[in-house]
Amino acid sequence: MSDPRLKIDGLTRRFDVSKPWLNRVIERDDKQFLTANADVSFEIAKGETFALVGESGSGKSTIAKMVVGLLQPSAGTITFDGQKIDAGAGIPRSLRRRFQMIFQDPFASLNPRWRVGEIISEPIRTFGLMTAIEAKTEAERLLEVVGLSASDVTRYPHEFSGGQRQRIAIARALSSKPEFIVCDEPTSALDVSVQAQILNLMRDLQDEFGLTYLLISHDLSVVRHMATRIGVLYLGRLVEVAQGKRLFQEPQHPYTRMLLDAVPDLALSGRRRRPVEGEIPNPISPPPGCAFHPRCPLTFDRCRVEIPQPRPTPIGQAACHALEHVTPA
Repeated sequence: MSDPRLKIDGLTRRFDVSKPWLNRVIERDDKQFLTANADVSFEIAKGETFALVGESGSGKSTIAKMVVGLLQPSAGTITFDGQKIDAGAGIPRSLRRRFQMIFQDPFASLNPRWRVGEIISEPIRTFGLMTAIEAKTEAERLLEVVGLSASDVTRYPHEFSGGQRQRIAIARALSSKPEFIVCDEPTSALDVSVQAQILNLMRDLQDEFGLTYLLISHDLSVVRHMATRIGVLYLGRLVEVAQGKRLFQEPQHPYTRMLLDAVPDLALSGRRRRPVEGEIPNPISPPPGCAFHPRCPLTFDRCRVEIPQPRPTPIGQAACHALEHVTPA
């Protein structure tokens, strides 16, 4: 990718989950660390939607928080438009304005004591983009852009439904005129009937404003509708990256196949649905070698001792020893 909007290289995040010091001394226990993400690398081009999928606990939201600076990486680098992001030193205001985040729960992400106009115009005030009068006018305009009424600026979040609250959250994200938006499960807390409306709105806004999305989701139907490219996470590692449509047609990694086999056959093609087998191992003490090998139908001796590295496949890249002799496109 010649000029990526966002570049992630070797991103790793560990959490100290040890017992208190005195307990460790009495029980003679060592410190314990949970590796949420390990050596994750990918790039996102300008104007595309890159989706991260995986089971709960695979590290999707941790990556999202590191990208926007809410968490500091333990190792690795995040580069936005050629400029490295250092969450520990603080992100420059000029760069911070250019990316925003839409959170999972619209009932928790909006301040219940603020009117909608104040919520939407907060990024405008923070970055000093407009005067107070201009910010109010812009908040009214953005409410209409996301399908609400300009008069809603005087109302409070509790007066809206879940789908309407998420529209307000999207308007707030747009108010600083960002170029890159991290969407952390933006529809998972909404009714199915409302999800499609929000997803269509996000696609329309992407076309209108030239936005780039990092989409975090465990819902493959959402990902199929939205994603240009897809990255599949397992126990904190990226096991496959591929073009959106082709991943659903030609999955290469055994874990990706397992996820897709569990999706109901809405096309009524006669394909049998198979439930996901096994559970994600304990991330504090993951299995040696390939972390997926206890659940993988293709496991052989090398999988148990050596962590697979990404290699080209006909649709992208995947980290699997069984794919060593697959011919890339």
